[in-house]
Amino acid sequence: MSDVIKLLTGAFGDEFVRFVLNIPESTNLNTIPNHVPDEVVQHLAAIALSSAGNGFADNNFFAAAQLTSYSQSKGTSLVQALRRACGGGPLEAVEESEDAVLYPLRMIAQDCWPVYLMTSVNSERLNNFFAATPSGVMQHPKKSDAAEAFMQDASLSKLFPPRGEGARDHPLTESAEWVVNVGTGGTRNLMGVLSGLIFDARLRVALAGKALTFQSLSESLEHSLATLRLLAEGKEANVPAVIGFSGIHLNEGQSIRFTDGVLREVRPAERQLLLHGSHAVGAVYETTYPARILDAFQLDPGSDNWAKLFNKYRARIEESFRSLEYALDKVRLALVLGSEEDGLLAPKEEARTIIDPANLGGSVYWNTGDQTPNNTSIKPEKHEELVMIYDVIRKKHPESLNIAMTRLLSAVTSRRDSNDALIDALIAWENIFGTRTETTFRVTASLAKILKEIPEERANLQKELAKLYGIRSAMVHGAKEPTPDAAATNRERVIRIAIDALRALYFERPELLSMISEDRSKRVLLEG
Repeated sequence: MSDVIKLLTGAFGDEFVRFVLNIPESTNLNTIPNHVPDEVVQHLAAIALSSAGNGFADNNFFAAAQLTSYSQSKGTSLVQALRRACGGGPLEAVEESEDAVLYPLRMIAQDCWPVYLMTSVNSERLNNFFAATPSGVMQHPKKSDAAEAFMQDASLSKLFPPRGEGARDHPLTESAEWVVNVGTGGTRNLMGVLSGLIFDARLRVALAGKALTFQSLSESLEHSLATLRLLAEGKEANVPAVIGFSGIHLNEGQSIRFTDGVLREVRPAERQLLLHGSHAVGAVYETTYPARILDAFQLDPGSDNWAKLFNKYRARIEESFRSLEYALDKVRLALVLGSEEDGLLAPKEEARTIIDPANLGGSVYWNTGDQTPNNTSIKPEKHEELVMIYDVIRKKHPESLNIAMTRLLSAVTSRRDSNDALIDALIAWENIFGTRTETTFRVTASLAKILKEIPEERANLQKELAKLYGIRSAMVHGAKEPTPDAAATNRERVIRIAIDALRALYFERPELLSMISEDRSKRVLLEG
């Protein structure tokens, strides 16, 4: 491979280089073909080198800014002009639309979309905020048409309340403060919102597993705009949410469809674009999030009341997140309870992207912790069973077992230290059968009784569990911690008991689910 090709593909990725240089997939990308003018190669190389040397975290931002710059003389963006110089065909026609906002947005996207093909191998993750704001959108001659149509739209104009008389005379400068229940808020300007709509469409193309073309982006842009209109009316919009799990793995083509989402393989474009470059992710859970713009308002110049106004909605924002995380925990619990003896399924959230047009680049979160469980493959023959387990949990899980659920998930997926995991799992035991008095005996005896049928086996198990229970008490009172090997063995055992106990409750003793832990223990121990 030539040095120039290495430079270009390293900076922009193979797909982008092939598009701009008009090199088909059937042609080896080792050297520059004869049909490519030297000037084009030199221009791209200069951009690659200047972007790499800018000292900024996201090189693609600077490259996109240059490549989307609009040339009045050529009537298109630099990136499209370079492709045209390499023999690329004319721009695709923009479909006429009765939507006064959609049509100019598509015209802008037609010139700018190729920069979204860039996937730098020199950067593991993409900064979606900066990727969503190529300067070409701000330079494009159709920006004024898009802005004016936006502010004349009965729904969209609500996102930018008037400041006073004459404020609508300059739509390009419109701005307002937004509070969004995705946990973000702050100043939004109209040009940023227009850029964000195009990038939102790009994310939707990736999520759908489609090849990025102008046609696929144009189709998704209509959905992005419709979603923003719904949000502008103060209504709830179910927007795509992508959660990357470590601790589990699904092979290409595999998927498990749950009631509220789909667990599936990681698609090639998603790792950098939606999963913050995480190599730990072995499977993706695709679901929706009930997005809502809670308020759009103007602040008086010099006012410092934004935080006060934001805090007014904090409880509603937290409740939205709790609802999502509660639903995710049930999926994760179903996977844990479906583990086989030879390997735990340990789904841990590593990255999350909520694709909503109210936030530039969507809302991106990622795990900064240092504990990542090994990815265990989910066998195809387990898929149906996992769906069945989830359906039972979704329908029957009581709030009284929330602590057992969260502590078991913590023990399985998040705790690096085996003794910490043991403590989490024992708290799960207590949430299942805990009492105010004689805790050790009543918890361990209750667990033994629902897990074993033969009296002698019950007695032996109760003694074993009491001994495990005593390890925590000893550590709390200053005793020497178990050796690493012993701690790891204890960890696995207490986790397996918690898994078996929850499975017994959900599938064999569902009448106990509605009770509090003390009443559960009393019922089990008093039975014949």
